[in-house]
Amino acid sequence: MDITWVGGGCFRFRGRGGAVVTDPQTLGPARKSAQPRADLVAVSEPGASADAAALVRPNRPDRTPFAARGPGEYDVSGIYLQGMAGPRTDDGRRGPTVYAMDVDGVSVAFVPSLAVDLSRELLDELGTNHVLVLNADHGGERVADLVSRVEPHLVVPFGRAADGRTPWLDTAKALGETEPTPETTVSVSASSLPESLAVRLLTPRLV
Repeated sequence: MDITWVGGGCFRFRGRGGAVVTDPQTLGPARKSAQPRADLVAVSEPGASADAAALVRPNRPDRTPFAARGPGEYDVSGIYLQGMAGPRTDDGRRGPTVYAMDVDGVSVAFVPSLAVDLSRELLDELGTNHVLVLNADHGGERVADLVSRVEPHLVVPFGRAADGRTPWLDTAKALGETEPTPETTVSVSASSLPESLAVRLLTPRLV
């Protein structure tokens, strides 16, 4: 499986049989030719109004990408995806959907926001995963707590801060023994997972 960060909360997870793209609506305007290719689109924001499938290109010319919007179970092109309702905010609104997926035998948890602590019930449903991709904008303490619960082999932090801050870089330094070097792609398989916790950083790119 190859993981690339397109930008914002948009990641592409490409397996042998297909590809899933998360939150393409966070990219902003982009040329059609620059949009990522996908078989399955995972939309985390409950209020996302854009047609997510229109913001990616088909991974296959004969198949329109399927958009998963919120909680549920989805199985497209050999990729299993489960959406779990995110925690509610202080004003009662439902937070972003948390997704777990299986790509080529590698389990991945995608956590688009830690603005509100994940509930015990949600953490139990999420379980343990090989790879944890999470938004680190809201501080290292919540990140460290989630890492201890999910017990991943590999952590890929990211952020969306628009004020120039890069908290995901600080998180990477805090979790890892050495400062990781940003990469364009992280490739991982069930047989190549690190034995101890490893942190990888990605640079945004168009795929």
